[in-house]
Amino acid sequence: MMASPLRVAVVAAVCVVLVLSSSSPVPAAAQMICSQCDQDCNSSCSGGMGGCSGACTDPSSSGCASCKQAYYYKCMNYCGSYCRANCVNG
Repeated sequence: MMASPLRVAVVAAVCVVLVLSSSSPVPAAAQMICSQCDQDCNSSCSGGMGGCSGACTDPSSSGCASCKQAYYYKCMNYCGSYCRANCVNG
């Protein structure tokens, strides 16, 4: 089952805000379905740069890969926590 583009966009926006400012809760623009938190967050966090532009001047470098991996895990942590705290069963 594919995540809807709107849901992915909402989760992505929430993740970006949470990663940049983890101290304040952000209201969701649309309801997230609890059973899809991991899938939606994975779709939103995969491929993100999250401030790695300096480390990724050479995209094939190990520094770039490490930075993107750290961003992914941080994004998944914040996004998953936010989703599970604010999702609805459906």
